[in-house]
Amino acid sequence: MSGTRTPSRLRRRIATKRRIVIGQRLRLLAPAPLAMAAEFFLLDQVMTRSIGLEEWLVAHLGISLILLLWAKWVGRLIRRNQVAWYLFVATAALGPIGPFAAMVTGGLLIAFHRDVFDFNAWYSSLFPVEARSRVKDLYESLVRRQRQKSGAVVESFSDILSSGDAAKKRLVIGLLTRHFRPGFAPALKLALTDNDPSVRTQAATAVATIEGRVLSRAQILQRKVRERPKSFGRLERLARHYDDYAFTGLLDPERERDNRIRALEGYQNALKVRPREPGLWIAIGRLLVREGRYDAAASWFTVAEARGLLSADMILWNLEALFKLGRYEKLREMIGKNRHLFETGAKLPPQFPDVIALWTGKPLEKAPAA
Repeated sequence: MSGTRTPSRLRRRIATKRRIVIGQRLRLLAPAPLAMAAEFFLLDQVMTRSIGLEEWLVAHLGISLILLLWAKWVGRLIRRNQVAWYLFVATAALGPIGPFAAMVTGGLLIAFHRDVFDFNAWYSSLFPVEARSRVKDLYESLVRRQRQKSGAVVESFSDILSSGDAAKKRLVIGLLTRHFRPGFAPALKLALTDNDPSVRTQAATAVATIEGRVLSRAQILQRKVRERPKSFGRLERLARHYDDYAFTGLLDPERERDNRIRALEGYQNALKVRPREPGLWIAIGRLLVREGRYDAAASWFTVAEARGLLSADMILWNLEALFKLGRYEKLREMIGKNRHLFETGAKLPPQFPDVIALWTGKPLEKAPAA
């Protein structure tokens, strides 16, 4: 059983479209044999001096006018009637050679049409409709793997994109697109530099698809905010959306910064509705640190502390801001004063207990297991 259900359906679709196009092009060229015969007859009459040049010119213009009317009429029935227009132009310019050239061109178009299919069919082949299979389950397990470290999935995808064949690479890119999260960005960027043009094309299409999906979601959230500008939930969701988009790993530095600023403004608007929402205070401080505005971030966390909103997560970002500013005494004071927050089972980075021990000279006491 194939990994997707598109190959046979796609082949049938291409074959049907090929038959339709061949029939249309034959109809477009229907007057060509008669026009060629008429033009050769006129040429023979001129060569044998049976008619003069003026009579030949009138007859030639008459044939060209008929082909012009044919191209206009058939265009109402067949949208892509370039071959009929080519027949008219070539006959008017080249005489008897024109219809012959048009028939040769039409024949070549028909002969090579077997390698052509429309954009929708091509796009479906890049991101086919899913169907269950052993191969599909194998790659799907890379997405949902829970027993490995967070980076292991991306490493597995990167291995496939580095050394797998083109079919596996395209399958992986399709999965990355459907299940995208920021951790997959390095793998997609790797695919953008692949040696195979088809893989590069699909990777670029995947990035555009993800960005289009994100922008479409942003427009929906913006419309909802305009409808209810004082809704905390809508304001917070819009800000969170820009925040997540800024850290997808697919944006260039300028666009990433633009989305961080939009997220920052969105969180500030939401904070006007709920001034004491801890999550917003953390998000704003975090974005200030990410923006390199360390002094503003430190001042922001000082205000949060004065209002009794300081949490372990907020302190982590505050410590980074203080370190970047070189305020080491303040950093040491902050750790000592809020040490109890880190000993109550708060989720901390693995290396953080060693950091506390380094700055305070005392190891961090972990909370007893429940």
